[in-house]
Amino acid sequence: MRAFHSIHPLCFRLVLGFTACLAAAFAQPYGYVSNTMGNNVSVVNRATNTVSATISISAAGLTGLSITPNGSYVYVAEQTKNSVAAISTASNAVVATIPVGSSPVQVAITPNGAYVYVANQQSNNVSVISTATNTVVATVAVGSKPVGIAATLDGSKVLVTNLLSASISVIATASNTVSATWTALSGPNGMAISPDGQHVWVTNQYANSVTEYSLSSGSVVETLTGFTSPNSAAITPNGSQLYVTNANVSSLYAVNTSTLQITAKIAVGSLPTSVAVSSDGTTAYVTNAYGYSLSEINTSTNTVEGTIAKVGIYPDSVALYH
Repeated sequence: MRAFHSIHPLCFRLVLGFTACLAAAFAQPYGYVSNTMGNNVSVVNRATNTVSATISISAAGLTGLSITPNGSYVYVAEQTKNSVAAISTASNAVVATIPVGSSPVQVAITPNGAYVYVANQQSNNVSVISTATNTVVATVAVGSKPVGIAATLDGSKVLVTNLLSASISVIATASNTVSATWTALSGPNGMAISPDGQHVWVTNQYANSVTEYSLSSGSVVETLTGFTSPNSAAITPNGSQLYVTNANVSSLYAVNTSTLQITAKIAVGSLPTSVAVSSDGTTAYVTNAYGYSLSEINTSTNTVEGTIAKVGIYPDSVALYH
């Protein structure tokens, strides 16, 4: 969840099946949080809102992360090391480090779990990692400063927001080539794909707006205003609420996707950088970089129900299990 020129919290910036070995480990819902300056990933027990483990990683600048659909691995971008770390959720240890492009900031995993797509903001390309071998199998050139990345629900496309070229690259996963480039407003960054797979919401960080696009055509459906430096987004499983972090005002905005109105402005910690919604839609979690914290939001009341005060140093991204 990001627009970034150097290692700065604002610039850094999310199911899953069971296996026998993971059943016991994931008896409770968990979350993983990358910490930009802490050289580690925090494991959060969401039943108790406590950090249950800390995974050390030999790199600073940890940014985007995502969990494989079978729940076995977490992949996290290592911005300063130009690599991606693969973490086993069974052991909470790094099992592979994969060299990618320059300054990776965000990752997306295809729904079948076969590939990890990595946005490299300085080399202006996307690395494609095979999860079977943990090696790069393709590199795709995109626009200027790619910072956001998301796979469509059917796995046929990967969308990439290009912050400085104000565009969105559409990668066809069958060929790993750019099949289309959409024009965006200034500073496209975070994305959220609707549960019906028909639309994608894109935060325009510099334009202080959020745009809804048709996934099939790339045409603009609607642009919503009233945001302040929006940098990441997530949508509830039923598609009724869109959540947008507003970095410069330390808040999370809730949007009713039927009326296209902002229905709540929720104060969270300082410099929110990412948001994720639980699979049952009851809870949203927000990383607060300057606050070193993780906020828990009740999606029914749109109020903060809890805060993990010291989740890590400059927490950047959160991924949820359940």
